[in-house]
Amino acid sequence: MTLRQSAAQSSLLVLALVPVLCADSLSVRFRGDQLFFSAPKLDLTREPLLARLRNGAPVTYDFHLALWSGVKTNLRRRSFERFVVSYDLWEEKFAVRGLGKARSGAIQLDAAGVSRWCLENVSIVSPGLAPDEPFWVRLEIRAADPRKDPALLDPRGINLANLVDLLSRPSRGDQQRWVLESGQLRAREVTP
Repeated sequence: MTLRQSAAQSSLLVLALVPVLCADSLSVRFRGDQLFFSAPKLDLTREPLLARLRNGAPVTYDFHLALWSGVKTNLRRRSFERFVVSYDLWEEKFAVRGLGKARSGAIQLDAAGVSRWCLENVSIVSPGLAPDEPFWVRLEIRAADPRKDPALLDPRGINLANLVDLLSRPSRGDQQRWVLESGQLRAREVTP
C-alpha cells in the first residue's frame, strides 16, 4: 500500500466517523445587532441518538458559534449554548430545554422542530461589521454523553470555562458531531 492510498483510506475513515454537513449549509440573518441561523438539513435526532432518546435518556447538545471577519484568522466573536433534548414516549414528541443564556424550552416538537428550535435560540452579537467587510460563521454542535464526560456533572452548573474545555477537546470516534459553515458573507448581503 502506498503512502497516498494510506492517507486516502485514513481520510475516508475520519469522514465516516464524524458526521459533518457540507459548507454553506448554515444560513445567516440579522435581527437588530444579532445574527441568527437556520440549517434545513440539520437533524439532531438521528440514530444512534434517537435510540438513546427513545430509551428515556436525555441528550445534551453543546453549540459553539464563532464569527471571523476581515480574514478567516481574525476571530471576532464566540457564543456557547447548551440544550437538553428528551423524548415523551406516550406522546411520541420531543422536548427541549436551554441551559445557557437560552433558559427557555419547548415541548411537543417533531424531529425537525428540535433542530429548528435550537438554532432559533442560538445567536451571536454582530461586532459592528462594515457593510462590505467579509465575515464567516461556523457552528459546531456536539452531542455529549454525561457518563463519559464528568464536566457535564459539575454541581455548580454550566459555565463558560466548562464549555470551552469541552469544545476544545477533540471529538471521540463515537461522539456525534456536526459542523456547519456559512461561507464568506458581507453584512450588506445578509437579509434581516
